[in-house]
Amino acid sequence: MSTTACVTLILQGVIFAAWAALMFRTLFRLNTIAERPRRALGQSPLPFRQTIATFADFAKGRTLRTDRNRLIWLTLLLFASIALGEAAR
Repeated sequence: MSTTACVTLILQGVIFAAWAALMFRTLFRLNTIAERPRRALGQSPLPFRQTIATFADFAKGRTLRTDRNRLIWLTLLLFASIALGEAAR
């Protein structure tokens, strides 16, 4: 394996680790946001509708906009590094 391929693979691993950490952090934060109304009302099961509404707000940029933008950029960076890695072969 060439030096360029090793460096590219390490770079992809670092980008993926950052992407995965941000994704899990965002998912846990979205779950907390979705549970707030349930806790306020004292209900036990989380309505599926509330979860979907929270994720829809995230997708539209109404909730956690900074996390959403970071995920978009990390995803694009990861795809670009994959393309560069394939081009280097």
